[in-house]
Amino acid sequence: MRRTWIDLNSDMGESFGNFVLGRPEEVMKRISHANIACGFHAGDPTWMRRTVEWAKQYGVTIGAHPGFPDLTGFGRRLMNITLQEATNYVVYQAGALKAFCEMHGLKLQAGKPHGAFYSWSILSEDNARAVLEGFQAIDPDLTLYLPALPHFPLIATAEKMGFRVIKEFYPGLSYDDKGAITVKRTYGTESVEEIVELVLRFALDGKTTSTTGTVIDVEGDSVCVHGDVVNAPEVLDGLHAALQREGIEVRSAIYAGHDAQLPLRRRASA
Repeated sequence: MRRTWIDLNSDMGESFGNFVLGRPEEVMKRISHANIACGFHAGDPTWMRRTVEWAKQYGVTIGAHPGFPDLTGFGRRLMNITLQEATNYVVYQAGALKAFCEMHGLKLQAGKPHGAFYSWSILSEDNARAVLEGFQAIDPDLTLYLPALPHFPLIATAEKMGFRVIKEFYPGLSYDDKGAITVKRTYGTESVEEIVELVLRFALDGKTTSTTGTVIDVEGDSVCVHGDVVNAPEVLDGLHAALQREGIEVRSAIYAGHDAQLPLRRRASA
């Protein structure tokens, strides 16, 4: 089904100390929602604060992006943790980001588990619930950004618990025939044109192609553009231009159905 609007989100705040990952402020100018790292898999207090300040400056809604305590592995290595530890990790990280938001007069509005922490959360319904209970403890009204597929157990459990879920499409990753996400070996090397083509197919037809060439349906409201790749601003400029040509507006999915609360996101100038 052809969309009339789309949310462009990115995982942000992943720099650490003097190490700057990608071109974060340029990305922030061009997105409608930011998932901000909270210091476990990436980021630190200074970058959390700085990223919240940019989000406020550019009118971007904010979500917490908690991960495993694994700075060395960027949160992409599966860890053997207990259910209680999973809940604690979310409360600790999202709670810290919530404080930075409140310090700047903003509201933490969403959550999204990162990397291997997400992979752990879909191993079982108990795992999913443990992560979700952490978000629920911070704010039961949080919206969750989650991969569109698979629906069970994380999305199904979240909806059962009363969360609103925004389903994401990932043009920088590949899908198997069942819709499960697999990281491409050539991650970050796609051209602007390739990403734009994938996003337009998703926005206009709700479809993408799996690694075997099978056409699969992908339902969602948001597109996640990876902010840690060097050409992310150019990708976002290309998406804004292509979506505008198709009459598709860019806005935060947080405010879907509440147009008066937030203006539409215009393509930012460099």
